[in-house]
Amino acid sequence: MAKYKQIQIDVDVYRIIEGQRIAFSETENDILKRLLASPASSAVAKPDVTIKLSTDSTAVQRSRGNWEITYKGKRGAAANMIDAYRSLLLALANDDSGFLARFAEERSRSRRYVSKDPSALYDKSPQLAKDHARELIAGWYVDTNLSKEQVVQRLKAAARVANLTYGIDVQISENGIIIGQ
Repeated sequence: MAKYKQIQIDVDVYRIIEGQRIAFSETENDILKRLLASPASSAVAKPDVTIKLSTDSTAVQRSRGNWEITYKGKRGAAANMIDAYRSLLLALANDDSGFLARFAEERSRSRRYVSKDPSALYDKSPQLAKDHARELIAGWYVDTNLSKEQVVQRLKAAARVANLTYGIDVQISENGIIIGQ
């Protein structure tokens, strides 16, 4: 059995750790182990994106939160709504190398959904990028300052771009209830 020690980190360090997450099933401990074991600590290369999902409804285990994603019939747990949103975008990008470029053309009135430039996510308030833009995969950023309604709006657009249907092929559930249905 692994022994754990609790440490205190500030919000900025936590955001850096979360920015290095490559799968929603990865714990903060896993992220730090991967980063610290890297041969080049100044230039951490991310491995291929792997989203661990299961068709077995009993296989979904949550370490925290009541969020779950479903992607093409496979299910997985998420720590929170933004983690679920990010995980679904990663799964879509993993399946289709052109997805992010097509999805970058989608936008709301004042924000882009994804961008190669973090400040470009926020047309009217580029200063928001400092606190709310998060790297999705190398060279692509996503807005994380979102309400539940905005996440659903973006996932519906993402599903459409990927020729899928939100609520069937792609969905996020909170406490067992699909959001945005």
